[in-house]
Amino acid sequence: MGLLFLCIAVLGVVHAIPVDNGVEGEPEIECGPSSITVNFNTRNAFEGHVYVKGLYDNAACRSDEGGRQVAGIELPFDQCNTARTRSLNPRGVFVSTTIVISFHPQFVTKVDRAYRIQCFYMESDKTVSTQIEVSDLTTAFQTQVVPMPVCKYEILDGGPTGAPIHFATIGQQVYHKWTCDSETTDTFCAVVHTCTVDDGNGDTVQILNDEGCALDKFLLNNLEYPTDLMAGQEAHVYKYADRSQLFYQCQISITIKEPNSECARPQCPEPQGFGAAKNDELPAELRMISPLMGIPNGICLSPFGFSVFAAAAVSLIAAAVVLVSYTLRTRNNCKV
Repeated sequence: MGLLFLCIAVLGVVHAIPVDNGVEGEPEIECGPSSITVNFNTRNAFEGHVYVKGLYDNAACRSDEGGRQVAGIELPFDQCNTARTRSLNPRGVFVSTTIVISFHPQFVTKVDRAYRIQCFYMESDKTVSTQIEVSDLTTAFQTQVVPMPVCKYEILDGGPTGAPIHFATIGQQVYHKWTCDSETTDTFCAVVHTCTVDDGNGDTVQILNDEGCALDKFLLNNLEYPTDLMAGQEAHVYKYADRSQLFYQCQISITIKEPNSECARPQCPEPQGFGAAKNDELPAELRMISPLMGIPNGICLSPFGFSVFAAAAVSLIAAAVVLVSYTLRTRNNCKV
């Protein structure tokens, strides 16, 4: 007797359950002087990885922290394929990378996210002024702009720690000080250049050239740079003849400080005396017109001389008229 065995296979359908977690809101980005920090707020306690896309196996480019509702990673500029791109318009440097946040300890799942992170470090030139009066004698895209430094120019009494002054006497020792305040450290460099002084009536003298070098040691010596965003130099008060005010104007160039390097400073020779630049030439349009205004063979008279000349000419004409009239009358009488 044969036995018939019937095997019935039962197929079970299993549905995968997604990880009960996810990113809450937008990532928080901190653009530092030498690194980018990215933090994520999660719905539940985080048990996963935050890493640079394509560098999961590099422990220096991956964060494995867990147990909190916050996950994040800090990436130095010179590691983990962080890209630095210089921009001409707007002028500055873009630093960018792609970050992946994974909520499963081993696999990438549907709740995971990738973000393209970018920081922009802006560069610009600033012009600051001061005056002194002297007595006679796809991926989710996030960008954050680093705030620019705020710069000022002061003239201090005596030295670097003196009080700001706006009135002084000839020969008084003062300290020219340029400072820029920044919300970040080791991020920017400042160079002072193209400084002029004038009397308010168009008489302008350049005391620092466009490279930041002094032109006249009797007016202002080459500047010293105690910090990345500060410059200064001692000087003695001077003035224009018959003028009681001086107006100073300088330009400050703000540039990005490269990581692990020092700020570039002007390489200046020792300034000579009486080297300040002053342009006494007439404007171009007057220099072109002046040859046409000359009278090489003429006579130049003052207003008073012209009046005397005109009176004499009128008198001579009147005398000639009287003489002619008298001559004609005499001839007529002789004929009668």
